[in-house]
Amino acid sequence: MHNNKALRPLAFVLASSVLVFTATGVLAQNSDQSNDTRCFNGYGYTLDGGEYRYTEHHEQHFAGDTLRSWDVTYVGTNGDTIATKHLEFADSETVPTYKLEIPADGYVEGIRHDNGRWTMFRRESANADEQTKDFTIEPPMAADSGFDRLVRQHFDELTAGQTVPFKFAAAGRQAVIKLRAKQTGTTTFEGKQALVFDAELDMFLVNFFVDSLKLTYDPDTKRLLEYEGIGNMHNDAGEVYPVRVTYASEMPQIARQQGAPAAECN
Repeated sequence: MHNNKALRPLAFVLASSVLVFTATGVLAQNSDQSNDTRCFNGYGYTLDGGEYRYTEHHEQHFAGDTLRSWDVTYVGTNGDTIATKHLEFADSETVPTYKLEIPADGYVEGIRHDNGRWTMFRRESANADEQTKDFTIEPPMAADSGFDRLVRQHFDELTAGQTVPFKFAAAGRQAVIKLRAKQTGTTTFEGKQALVFDAELDMFLVNFFVDSLKLTYDPDTKRLLEYEGIGNMHNDAGEVYPVRVTYASEMPQIARQQGAPAAECN
């Protein structure tokens, strides 16, 4: 894996991440319907060694059945907040506007949409200048957590064995990247059958920068259960690293011991 900080992750939120996940059928076992807020947690581990690193606490805000905004708080091993992310879905279902902030090193990235102009931005540190790049939406296209919605839109094609090419607006890389997704097998998650999809770069010249991303989905609810691949949190050297983020139905003991927040809405 390439660790140059100038080459940021694909930001699935991320595990993301990552990669994390949209309006209907989500891992929203804790829901406050009175104020249209649904909450859940993801638990992040190093891919190599399986060491617990953080919990993602998600709060999704709905108008009826439509996801409007989404807040993610990343809580580290000491119980302190290490990063925050805010997303808005008013302008696109698969390309949200968003802002990710990591206060420890002043890193910021995201996407803006002003007067019809789409712009990805990135700041490597508190003292660095902001970098920007304009782009246009060319479906099928996704950014950050909108990737999950794109998977849902093409779920039948993927499970039928088709490879689905798409574009990904990666603010951390200041680039629109070509990727392809496909089903690569099945597995079990919490004792139930699950589907495994891979997303990989569709450009051989940069394949060595990032390994493929592995995503485990529930075949019935179409919700993401687990993500393996490059993360968007930083290690002690200020670099991103490979992670496994699991959206377990129960909080792991190690997360509870390390001060993880409850999955329920506050």
